[in-house]
Parts: sequence; structure tokens; C-alpha cells
Amino acid sequence: MAKIKSPNPHYNGNSASLQFINGEAETENKWLIEWFKNKGYTVEESKEPKKKNSGQTKAKKPEGKKDE
Repeated sequence: MAKIKSPNPHYNGNSASLQFINGEAETENKWLIEWFKNKGYTVEESKEPKKKNSGQTKAKKPEGKKDE
């Protein structure tokens, strides 16, 4: 995972398919990381992959209902 920092710390928008918020975006795409480095952006690389949310949640039984 790499954090890309825009030269404009207040930039909010899309650049090269990344969504920047307050001048920062994140990506694991090695090609994009190199592209932004070559364009003068600050790139902070981390060895830890970003934790992904599985999107799964445990369903709760409605209160007051009994198992059948």
C-alpha cells in the first residue's frame, strides 16, 4: 500500500483513477505508484497491505423472537 500526496494539500478530486481527499490518495497499483513518483508527487510506501473489509456481518436475531 502506498499513500500518494498531491503537491496541493487541499486537492479533492480524481487523478489517474485515484480519488484524492485533502491532497491524499492510496493505492497498491505499482504502475500508478511509479507514475505519480515521476510526476513529482510524494509517495509513502508501506509494507503492510491495506486491511480489507470482508463485507460480511453477523445477522442478529430480532429481539423478542424465539428460535423455532
